[in-house]
Amino acid sequence: MRVNNYWCFCVLVLSFFSCEREKIKYIEDTGTLPQLRILIDENYLWSADSGLYVIGINGKELCGPIANYNQKWEYPASVSYVNKGEILFNEQVGLRIKGGCSRVSSMKSLGLYWRKEYGNSRLEYPVFRNSAISSYKRLFLRNSGNDFGETQIKDISINSIVSEDANFEMQQYTQCVVYLNEEYWGIYNLREMITKHYFETHFGYEKENIDLLEGSEINPWADDGSPNNYKNTVVSFLQNNDLSLESNYMQIGNLIDVDSYIDYIIVNTYIGNRDWPQNNVKWWKDRTNDQSKWRWVLFDTDLSFELNRVERIWIGDLIGEPFNQNQASFFIFNKLLKNTQFKKTFLDRYLYFIEHVFDQNRVESMIRQTKNTIDAEYSNFHAKWNVLNQSQWENEIQKMISFNTQRHQIMKSVITHLRNEGN
Repeated sequence: MRVNNYWCFCVLVLSFFSCEREKIKYIEDTGTLPQLRILIDENYLWSADSGLYVIGINGKELCGPIANYNQKWEYPASVSYVNKGEILFNEQVGLRIKGGCSRVSSMKSLGLYWRKEYGNSRLEYPVFRNSAISSYKRLFLRNSGNDFGETQIKDISINSIVSEDANFEMQQYTQCVVYLNEEYWGIYNLREMITKHYFETHFGYEKENIDLLEGSEINPWADDGSPNNYKNTVVSFLQNNDLSLESNYMQIGNLIDVDSYIDYIIVNTYIGNRDWPQNNVKWWKDRTNDQSKWRWVLFDTDLSFELNRVERIWIGDLIGEPFNQNQASFFIFNKLLKNTQFKKTFLDRYLYFIEHVFDQNRVESMIRQTKNTIDAEYSNFHAKWNVLNQSQWENEIQKMISFNTQRHQIMKSVITHLRNEGN
């Protein structure tokens, strides 16, 4: 009886959701953004036993309820990319639900996977206007993560603000409208996906040789490859050598790209990323190439630029109280900080970012430009998902601008004081 009642409940929920979808099915986009049109068997989305998009009956635990959408299931689909009536590509792909806790959102992130079993093994098309790359194995339709239903532009705005100057890897983006089985599905950020294929495409390294690590700087796990090379060289060296000695500092510089690490720490600490460094940390290298050093990847900065946390500062042992007790997150930084030259280089570079990259007028202009790209489409997005109305949305974006205006002054005072202490 309990099983029958559960099935009845699932049917009622799906029926209600279907009715709600019918009410908004015929929204048409404004034509101001490219369209990514996805066609997939409805059972792959909505069936209780194997549907990607539902709680269902065969789920796993991640965040929120045990649900189908937490599974790494992949199903065949067709995708077309259309701009102003012109079909730019039409491909057969694998479709997955993506993301962490943002999977519980009504509008979910989606992964597109090119494989020979579906058709072409790669997409050959220059998706991103400011990139020289024109070949992709994976693409990511991001719902804006933890920023879904708020600004919809936070992560991509931060990306655009730092992209010209920062010496680390990032995901290119473009804003688009998605249709799912001909139904308007809202505004998405179409992104590169950080996998071993990213480094093969961008750097020419063999994907089988990539070590892509995540988590603690002392005891990471491998997203791809193995953490052993990193543990046996970087961690071991830092634990057994004094970096105040110039010879040791030079040696660690042969293992990690210190400039990449500096920029990575600067950006995350300036933007006040509170979902970091205990989460969302990635770094990589080609384990077979002696010229390859460990470099860092910026991603998932949705919980940043928060006005109510504008005075919160934590830069390892340099200044501030930790967000959490995971001190291993600043393991490399705190070791490097023992070196006088590193500290000077770090503070000089930080001041450059404050004065140039995060210049108040520059940041405001770039945020407004990103916002204006989807401005005409926002009312449709609001109608689809019942998120913030236009004025509420604009207020959230203004908070981003206000954060940088205040943060600029706070961090300039802090970093200038620390630089003067060293003189």
